[in-house]
Amino acid sequence: MVALELLTVLEARGVKLSIQAGQLTSRGPVGAITPDLGEQIKAQKAALLEVLSLPLTGDMLPPLPWEDVPGPLRLTAPLPSPDPLPEHLAVMVDTAKTGTLSRGTITLASGLVPDLGVYVLAWAECWPGDRVHILRRLEEAYAVTAQGRQAR
Repeated sequence: MVALELLTVLEARGVKLSIQAGQLTSRGPVGAITPDLGEQIKAQKAALLEVLSLPLTGDMLPPLPWEDVPGPLRLTAPLPSPDPLPEHLAVMVDTAKTGTLSRGTITLASGLVPDLGVYVLAWAECWPGDRVHILRRLEEAYAVTAQGRQAR
């Protein structure tokens, strides 16, 4: 397992690796680092230290799988376009982009939102990742907007 894969596995288990005083440290739930993962951390220590010590810039993404392939990259089929947001949610996102959604703290079923426009734009940016979850969040926001209250 390479260092980036190992970091992803650890993050999924709630473990955060960091460098303190030149040493690799970890924080997370008790038992999240199994003996096998502990051995992999030891084996990849140098690579983990290198990855974690990189400056935080926009260049932090790992190389894409095809970047090592010589010659030009040719896609054989067009990439599928993501499904669009439902129309009423797309209108709400457009409204959020203009900055005219409600200001101030809004109470949604899932909790308090300090700025509805930022909330809507953040979830719309994640589309179409986890569609069910994102649709739930956006539908909650839609329900408290003027358009959502009129639709009921």
